[in-house]
Amino acid sequence: MSALPSSPDDPRLAGWYHTIELGNGLVSKGHFDHRPVVGRYGIPRSLEGKTALDVGTGDGFFAFEMEKRGADRVVAVDVARVGDCDWVPRMRSRIGALDDVQSWPDHFRLAHAMRRSRVEYQYCSVYDLSPYTVGMFDVVFCGSLLVHLQNPLLALQRIRSVTRDMAVIETAVDEHGETLLPGRPVMSFGAPGLETEPGESNTFWLYSTAALCRMLEYADFPVTVPQGVFLLPPAGPKGTSVVAYPRAHGPMRPDAGS
Repeated sequence: MSALPSSPDDPRLAGWYHTIELGNGLVSKGHFDHRPVVGRYGIPRSLEGKTALDVGTGDGFFAFEMEKRGADRVVAVDVARVGDCDWVPRMRSRIGALDDVQSWPDHFRLAHAMRRSRVEYQYCSVYDLSPYTVGMFDVVFCGSLLVHLQNPLLALQRIRSVTRDMAVIETAVDEHGETLLPGRPVMSFGAPGLETEPGESNTFWLYSTAALCRMLEYADFPVTVPQGVFLLPPAGPKGTSVVAYPRAHGPMRPDAGS
């Protein structure tokens, strides 16, 4: 890797998905800044002695956060390129040059080097998670991924297969269902009004909190603890987070503090 950025004006710090503190006063210029709301997800304040997995890590914000909270080992997984996302067939055939875009792993590697991190990175789709591909983890985190998956129940089943103690799952909320039908497992599909043709934004499911809890139960997480709905800074959308526990284990306590 060439010399690391030393100035906030370095173009390598622009165009990120996550806002990440990189050291020496430098911060990536992310589309979202999760720092003000990181305490809303339900990640335990201390992960000392724990192993952690970040599913769909993107630029790596939550993987680095779990490392900061003292996890003994953190593994971050994501697909290798934009073209590997869960596109509908019509859109996948049009990806073209995007199939070579690797901004997420490039950003992760840069942040990893600048933070002198020990987080391990692995290419893996959520659909391919298993104890054989990645191992088992005490804490599994998955944020802002289910909205982009055609088969979210299968994804949660795969997450369950590698979860030892607890999973923290956050996704975009169906505000209409959350507000008008509180407590009902409501989901809406697609992104009408935000696309010129169906599927181009890779946006599929929005959930009420109750729907996310119900789906987690079907994925064999019988204990679910909603953490509430919150706005992703700086301008949305809103997300809902649930801490889920597998059948065979008593719960670790989620901590609302950051």
